[in-house]
Amino acid sequence: METVAENSPFKILVVDDEPDMGPLISGMFRLKVKRGEFSFIHAENGSLALEQLETNPDIDLILTDINMPVMDGLTFLSKVKENGLLQKAIVISAYNDLKNIRTAMNRGAFDFITKPIDAGDIKTTIEKGIEEMQRVYEGIKIKSKLETATKEKEKLILEQNEMLETQVMERTATVNQQKVLLEVKNKEIIDSIYYAKKLQEAILPPQKYFHSLISNGFIFYESKDIVSGDFYWFGQQNGKKIIVAADCTGHGVAGALMSMMGMSLLDQIVNSNAITKPSEILDRLDASLAASLKISEEDAHIGMDVAIIVLEDSGEKILYAGANRALWQIQDGNVIVTAPDKSPIGGISERPQDHYTNHEININSDDTLYIFTDGYADQFGGESGKKMMRKRMREKIVEIQHLDMSEQGVELSQFFHQWKGNHEQVDDVLVIGIKI
Repeated sequence: METVAENSPFKILVVDDEPDMGPLISGMFRLKVKRGEFSFIHAENGSLALEQLETNPDIDLILTDINMPVMDGLTFLSKVKENGLLQKAIVISAYNDLKNIRTAMNRGAFDFITKPIDAGDIKTTIEKGIEEMQRVYEGIKIKSKLETATKEKEKLILEQNEMLETQVMERTATVNQQKVLLEVKNKEIIDSIYYAKKLQEAILPPQKYFHSLISNGFIFYESKDIVSGDFYWFGQQNGKKIIVAADCTGHGVAGALMSMMGMSLLDQIVNSNAITKPSEILDRLDASLAASLKISEEDAHIGMDVAIIVLEDSGEKILYAGANRALWQIQDGNVIVTAPDKSPIGGISERPQDHYTNHEININSDDTLYIFTDGYADQFGGESGKKMMRKRMREKIVEIQHLDMSEQGVELSQFFHQWKGNHEQVDDVLVIGIKI
């Protein structure tokens, strides 16, 4: 599906067997239609609506009735989903049709409005649909930019290999000339990856936003390569603060691509759909990622490990859910570990709906909370060149509890680099600490 062009009308397809429904809805937005902001297309049933979608691939939003002749709304939504179309659908139905509404939502509907249609309700709902599609279009643009950067890198690597073959054939006489060319090409590759880094940094939430949400906390974030497969995400919804730490499969450009998708999906789940329950966020993220990547059996390892903390205004408890990423709570010098579900986000295994566990945890006023990826504890170093392991990491965190959280972040960074010494960094590193 093509994204909506700038200054072009937002196209809305109204699917209803009542012939006056299309004019009724378009009439509610007659000012926007007159200004060229909205454009409405009407279809009398699901079959004709599919033809309209094929003829008008730039349709942005669908409003569909459920009960219609030839092809009903539920069948129509199934066909839209089967064809992999991105348009968001809003169901039009009666108050007493909750069963069909639930089925429609399961088949991809974004929201619903009830008959008789209320002008204020439909305007609010369509505005939400527009915002949702704009986020989808933005995600497509970002993905396209990253794919372009990756293709450029692959092209440059191919050119470099061809140049190396030439170097062998030309032998010593051309070594110096080819060395110069190699340096130029290498710089182009590095520049391309640094461009990908700028894209990733642009979508990562700024740490100052984190500090505006959390008065006493830190983020220690260090990538193995120029770009990172670890990412953090923050949000605020309905008086709740959502903190996320995630570790994507791989690192470098591949991990960065996955992290960009993860952040985009979290924006949709939390900011667009107002989901704040951490286990439900993980369930939605799991389903969305698996569907977006079209994962096959050969790609079953692709996915991400995620920890989510939700802070409530009362400050007396937190909510936590984890996919292979635990929560550490330091209380009176003791480490309380809340274990995650041993199931990553993504993959192809059959799982029951709502399979991630939601933990409600009571907290004291001086408790500290930590979520993290595995890069810190997996780092090789020390005198024997061994892994740090979680036990040593946990001991270090307990040792520095007397420090302010910002000082803890500095201390953990220094300890990590001292431990690593001259060893190569093995993975991306992310540790988030919060003091209640």
